[in-house]
Amino acid sequence: MKLQKLSGILIRAFWLGILLLAIWANLFILWGVRMYASHAQWFNLSYHEFELFMYGAMIFFKLGLILCFLLPWLAIKWAQYSKKTKN
Repeated sequence: MKLQKLSGILIRAFWLGILLLAIWANLFILWGVRMYASHAQWFNLSYHEFELFMYGAMIFFKLGLILCFLLPWLAIKWAQYSKKTKN
């Protein structure tokens, strides 16, 4: 697979992940209490613990996006730029 195509796939996956994260954050902001009520039936969590879990999961997801998609995309772009400047 060419690096150009791979970099396109990586950046699209990154932005789709950011879109999913934005939807998740907005749902949590708008319906956080309802989400807590539905989860409180199954798990013995206080609302504070539920918030901490949600924020922690969002941070973990965002770091995963950065490490798995954005950094490899940047490395590919850097390698392509270095190749252009050498020629």
